[in-house]
Amino acid sequence: MKKAWLLAAVILAGAGCFAAHAKRYFDLGVPVSGPAGPAFDRTLFLDRPVVEGIYDDFRIVYRISPTEINYYAYNFWAERPSRLVRDMIRDRLVAGRRFRRIEMEPGKEPADWTLRIKIFRIEEEDRVDRWYGRLAMSLEVVDPVSGALIAARTFDRLEPLAEKDAGLLAGVISEILAEELDAFLGELAAKRL
Repeated sequence: MKKAWLLAAVILAGAGCFAAHAKRYFDLGVPVSGPAGPAFDRTLFLDRPVVEGIYDDFRIVYRISPTEINYYAYNFWAERPSRLVRDMIRDRLVAGRRFRRIEMEPGKEPADWTLRIKIFRIEEEDRVDRWYGRLAMSLEVVDPVSGALIAARTFDRLEPLAEKDAGLLAGVISEILAEELDAFLGELAAKRL
């Protein structure tokens, strides 16, 4: 009888340890509020993002020094960052009615423009005093027929998390992406195309 109670106590204690380390999954949000942006009477093909190798993973990267990175054991992206970023850009463009049509797969007729995306870093940067979200990317709009570059924007943003909590990273990354996408669209509109 004592052995049965002891075994039950060990099982319950072990279950408590596993519950304390439950896996968490994060998605990028779609912050649709903000100033009305430019509308383009064009179709846009949203190309698949190119992502630096270590970042195109479900595991969330956190950096503890300029040369040392780690992956969280219990915090994951809901999809690979290539998919999360592409979907957020699509959703924001559609919600803002920025283009006549957004295409995610090549069609019989080429779109008027192609948006190319490169993700250099999407990570948490942990410093002694504070944690930060970091997103480094480039956005390029090209003519799909001629390959001519119409507009480009490259950025590397580091923004603080409100507290040392990995659960806040996705929100900070979402805000950076939304702000940079809006700035890029403003620059594109300024070219008066």
